[in-house]
Amino acid sequence: METGVKLFALSELRERDSVRFVLPDLRLEGFAVRVGEAVRAYVNVCPHRTQPVDVGDGRLWLPNGEIECQAHGARFDPLTGECRGGPCDGRPLTPLTIEERDGEVWLTSAVSEPHW
Repeated sequence: METGVKLFALSELRERDSVRFVLPDLRLEGFAVRVGEAVRAYVNVCPHRTQPVDVGDGRLWLPNGEIECQAHGARFDPLTGECRGGPCDGRPLTPLTIEERDGEVWLTSAVSEPHW
């Protein structure tokens, strides 16, 4: 993908919040989180049971700064997607390659379906 696909306006994503978006050419969604100035995006699929990470009320953030899958409590580092505990058994979230351009967030490489 040479030019990328616009996902959302950066103004839609506040600190310790998330934004959901549709991934092109897949029947999946992604989500992005912000920690300070850092924005990270992942495929919205938990490696534990292949359900959306933000299933239910969409709440992701724990008081300690980790994000948590609402289905079964798998915990992840929001900056790396690394499994921090719970039933993810060391399997990370699938990261997306994004870029900020003029106040917008763009997907800059093709996405393949996660496999566990």
